[in-house]
Amino acid sequence: MGRDLRDSFRVSFITSDGAVPIASVTELLAGVQFRPVWDGASISPDCAQFPLVYVDWHEGHGFVFQCYENEDSWSDFLVTSRSFSPPSIEIELGGQALERWPRQLFVSAELAIQALIHFLDCGKLDPALAWIGIDAFPREILWDSREGREAWERANPRKE
Repeated sequence: MGRDLRDSFRVSFITSDGAVPIASVTELLAGVQFRPVWDGASISPDCAQFPLVYVDWHEGHGFVFQCYENEDSWSDFLVTSRSFSPPSIEIELGGQALERWPRQLFVSAELAIQALIHFLDCGKLDPALAWIGIDAFPREILWDSREGREAWERANPRKE
């Protein structure tokens, strides 16, 4: 099943014209590092929405690797540990919210490569790695509405 399933997956980006086959996991992840954080990779089979992986790069922190095995699953995140530090890394969620997440949700290229190879071969989370559900890690919400964003930006002006 591995090779046939792997060949069915495609990657797309917000800024791309369409989904393309995945030639190399290493090259794909290296390419994600050169894209804006809001233009992460979306990976799914050619003619289906699931299974699905989102992966993006956060400079100085690592990859965020989010997986949905099927349409009924809550998403799971690849983590370096299931013991979490206090939320300290800011992550903007599609312009809809700004949160702080623990550093354990930002993984190395090596972990991302291992997780993505297994996902492409099996369409599932790699059971040898540590995963956490979207609702099971500590986070701090800085804002989650337009009004909240505007108030936060007034209180925290950008330093240029």
